[in-house]
Amino acid sequence: MSPSPSIGLVTINAKYVHVALSLRYLRNAARGAGFANVWLREFTLNTPLWKMAAEVSAQRPDVLGFSVYIWNRRETLALIERLKKQHPALTVVVGGPEVSFESGPPSPYVDVVIGGEGERKWTEFLALWSSGRAPDAATLARWRTHGTDLPDLEQSPYLEEDLAGLQHRLVYLETSRGCPFKCSFCLSALDEQVRFFPDARVKADIARLVAAGARRVKFLDRTFNLRKARVLDFFRYLAGFDGVQFHFEVVGDLLDDALADFLDTVPPGRFQFEIGVQSADPAVNARVERRQSQARLFAMIERLVKADRVHLHADLIWGLPGETLERIRASFETVLALRPHELQLGFLKFLPGAPIRALIAEHGYVFQDDPPYELIAHRDLSAEQVLALKDFEEVFDAYYNSGHFRFTVQRLQDTVSGWEIFSRLAERFAAGSLRFQSHGLDRLAALLLACGRHWLPEAELTDLLKLDYCYHHRARRVPDFLRGEPAKEPPRVRQARKSAPDAAIALFHHEIRWEGARPVLRPLPAPVWYAFGYPEQPGYFFRPEMSEVPGLEGAARRKAAP
Repeated sequence: MSPSPSIGLVTINAKYVHVALSLRYLRNAARGAGFANVWLREFTLNTPLWKMAAEVSAQRPDVLGFSVYIWNRRETLALIERLKKQHPALTVVVGGPEVSFESGPPSPYVDVVIGGEGERKWTEFLALWSSGRAPDAATLARWRTHGTDLPDLEQSPYLEEDLAGLQHRLVYLETSRGCPFKCSFCLSALDEQVRFFPDARVKADIARLVAAGARRVKFLDRTFNLRKARVLDFFRYLAGFDGVQFHFEVVGDLLDDALADFLDTVPPGRFQFEIGVQSADPAVNARVERRQSQARLFAMIERLVKADRVHLHADLIWGLPGETLERIRASFETVLALRPHELQLGFLKFLPGAPIRALIAEHGYVFQDDPPYELIAHRDLSAEQVLALKDFEEVFDAYYNSGHFRFTVQRLQDTVSGWEIFSRLAERFAAGSLRFQSHGLDRLAALLLACGRHWLPEAELTDLLKLDYCYHHRARRVPDFLRGEPAKEPPRVRQARKSAPDAAIALFHHEIRWEGARPVLRPLPAPVWYAFGYPEQPGYFFRPEMSEVPGLEGAARRKAAP
């Protein structure tokens, strides 16, 4: 064994922007235990296997630890196989939620499995390995258990070497570990307690990361707002960091009026809240031990959306026990009516170790055996209905969650149910084999125009789509199929284009007024030119400045007068 063994920690992220927090905790724990040559390598799912293997092999590793998740299990095990065949003497340790609940190693090329929080178990393994001792059967079994050998929550995960390049990545942090709730679909239901990191240390980390260029910070706490006084103190602290976006997972019915009053004062787009609704049907939620006050939850979502300062991301899980298609539709309509900025439509997953697996037989569940362990059908929801819901989800993401057509969709919702809007679009996708084609913005807009004619006058629909283009996309010109008959641009418009080449200028047949963040269109007897300026505007909200082209307002107003 070399005097300073080479110890690597490796993971495969879904995207480059993600930062692996767990590897940094494990690195710091190993260095704190006296192992100097501990290094990290982060890859992405689109990195070729041989390139990952070459990069890791160049470090001449003696021990490799891999962090395994639902999105990277297949690729990680393939990488381990290649590395172990190249370097038979290599010792491989795996950890992470994807391998924490198996009875043995997930691959013959894995030597040790660490379950749950791994800092103490990892350093215990390294101490044994470095002394040439093998762990006994009892130790190996203990290392695989969840909720044992919990580490102290004192050390910062980020070192000076981690700070370069954070401006273009999503930086993860924790202020606590564990969850007090017992939702059976979630692995956090297995936690016995919630433990908090020192507030002063977390705040110092935030200040240091922001100073290094971090502009997007996501907190991984399962319930960030568990302690009301503590969360209000944190929000007050975070609100002072201009140009930084902060993402939290919160329990909506624990948000109170004092916190909401403060949130009314924060800069728009500074915070994003992810709120798990799961189902709007209390009976369905009760079957999976989801306890929440629907009335308080929905009232708080409605208040925050109306205040228009916090970006609201709500979650639904489809396929919960006893949930029929009719109940899914009712739940969707209830939550969509609150107008969250995003509404994630997820399908139930049977994660290894999650208590929901105890309900498989009772509810006749069929699901994928391999990641992502997703629902195929259950007693009250057929496989054909699930496939139709998958089409619905894809269309909903393209039109609603993308934010590309927010104004058009909002107006359509005034006249017809959201379920009908997205069901009709999904049917068009399926009928035309569009699910197998790429969908650029123009194709999506054209399809929405064709379907939307059933519910809105074409002139209003066309102007709404133009407004979406100009407002949400920095689109300096709208596509020809929305422009109609070409209009000759007045000299003032041509002059405005020259003086502001990055602005969007388009012709509208409606006057656009604003009620909060929503536009209201009023028909005009003569068209009006509107200009849209795009200042640098960090945050979860992208909102350009809109104005009529100077010099044309008076004529338009005179012609519009009754």
